[in-house]
Amino acid sequence: MQDLDKFRIIYKLKSIYRLNSVADRHESTAEHTWSSLILADWILSESKLNIDEKKVYELLIYHDLVEIYAGDTPINLEQKKIIQKEKEHEAFERLTTELPSSMAKKYSALFNEFEDGKTIESRFAKAVDNLDAELHELDYKKDWKGWNEKFLRDKKINFFHEFPFMIKIFEESLKYCNENGFFNQE
Repeated sequence: MQDLDKFRIIYKLKSIYRLNSVADRHESTAEHTWSSLILADWILSESKLNIDEKKVYELLIYHDLVEIYAGDTPINLEQKKIIQKEKEHEAFERLTTELPSSMAKKYSALFNEFEDGKTIESRFAKAVDNLDAELHELDYKKDWKGWNEKFLRDKKINFFHEFPFMIKIFEESLKYCNENGFFNQE
């Protein structure tokens, strides 16, 4: 029961909310994790990359657990990102002591791999993480208020360079946004 109690910490991810909308509420980080996994699976099946799919899924499952204690950092809050990195480090340290030991070991390795971005799997997972948020928001035009194409391109394009299929998706989504008045809303 002790390990079960420790394991249940991850369920808190269901109640951590991001700024992204879902109907009349905000998206939870757990929902973002799920949609990132589905997106990764689709892109991997379409693009035929030589990549360890299981590793990608594990990276996506574990990388946002720090949000249990640190919360989410929206793309447009640069000042908060500096403080957020410190909060995420503290959350990471806390989680490695609170999770069941076998899970904490795996979490530590995956979180560090994701953050370091040295493997193709970690770079792919980061790209998916970034693309998922944008694609999700195509259903919520009101959330794009104050954004423009340059802002989004500057924030995200570097994640996709290694993955041509993702560049294509990103460019198509930007075109959709331009054609449908997402950018430069007052």
